[in-house]
Amino acid sequence: MAHIETTAPFVGHNPANHEGSIKTPIYPTSTFKFSSAEEGAAHMETAYGVPGAATPSQPNAIYSRLSNPTLEAAEQRLSAWDESEEAAFFASGMAAITTTLLAWTSADRPLWFCPPLYGGSEHFIREILPGMGVHVVELDHLNHLDAMLERENGRVPGMIYLETPANPTMQLHRIRKAADWARKHETENHRMIVGVDNTYLGPILQRPLDHGADVLVYSATKYIGGHSDLIAGAASGKSDVIARIREYRHFLGGMADPNTCWMLLRSMETLAIRVRHQQDVAERVFAHLRSHPKVDRFISAWAVDLPEKDRALAAEQMIGGGAMAAFEVAGGRAAAFRVLNAFEHFQLAVSLGSTESLAEHPASMTHAGVPPEVKTRFGITEGLIRISVGIERPEDLIADLDQALAHV
Repeated sequence: MAHIETTAPFVGHNPANHEGSIKTPIYPTSTFKFSSAEEGAAHMETAYGVPGAATPSQPNAIYSRLSNPTLEAAEQRLSAWDESEEAAFFASGMAAITTTLLAWTSADRPLWFCPPLYGGSEHFIREILPGMGVHVVELDHLNHLDAMLERENGRVPGMIYLETPANPTMQLHRIRKAADWARKHETENHRMIVGVDNTYLGPILQRPLDHGADVLVYSATKYIGGHSDLIAGAASGKSDVIARIREYRHFLGGMADPNTCWMLLRSMETLAIRVRHQQDVAERVFAHLRSHPKVDRFISAWAVDLPEKDRALAAEQMIGGGAMAAFEVAGGRAAAFRVLNAFEHFQLAVSLGSTESLAEHPASMTHAGVPPEVKTRFGITEGLIRISVGIERPEDLIADLDQALAHV
């Protein structure tokens, strides 16, 4: 059987269906013609879940808010990389995350989450979901699931949500622990969903579905897109879980557009090559930073930088530590800003996972909306700088770090 690196980059496209074209065309089409009124009714009534709807006799796109050939090809390709049952692309990472949370939480389905999370996710969970009637519970560690259930008087969650490794402080969570606990405590009438933000290492360096997760969410802008030229998000996982998320997407309107999906198709062809090369470059850059005299604290998901208690977990559910890290300099925000302003090859910009190396200040940028006490608890200090290593030569990035750190 062929390796995933041979098959996944091209899943979702059959040249025979496109005049022999080697690449999937863009379908910038808003609406699609039905072969008959009967077929149109069958497709529309099926899409809207009308009881007794006739089964369509053949596939047919309907309207690009509901389905589009370029979108479907991209979704099949991501599903192939994740080896998931289904995938859905969105207009942004936050569209994917919020739609997933809205689909699987409610007044009767509390959300339990493990911080720290991406700043946008934290804000939505802490500030917006409660106003919509969702009971939100913060877990300080997955080892405390039973204690939290007792504190909640036996009220089980509808969803357990986590990000691992955490961004940018690299706390790890054992996905299997959350999944096993959910399977033990869910019932036939109360499905419990384990959701994992897999943006940083997935789908090449971490595969949470293999460890029992039900759904993954991505900012596809990052490694999946990988070129800083598109905004997209994704959910990937079990068919019934994605079906509900896709239903919400239909009515919230957050699907990815055909042009973005075509660019994602392009990017997913080189996904494994890019991610592995970036990790190789990062290995050399991080080795230099660990012993740099101007670096007070260095954080990464590489085993050598993790607490001893997390190293076995990293080996269990990760394939390397990726190409993102954070380091702290003395002097707080002022010193961090001097370093950031001095970079020549590292681009001063938020985001990660792109071909160019990026640097930013989490406390005031990506995690600006995180409550101060949460930042303090997880070490998101004013002197912390996050970097994402791209595809450049490592010696040039090292020289750039040295000259920038000279400003501290």
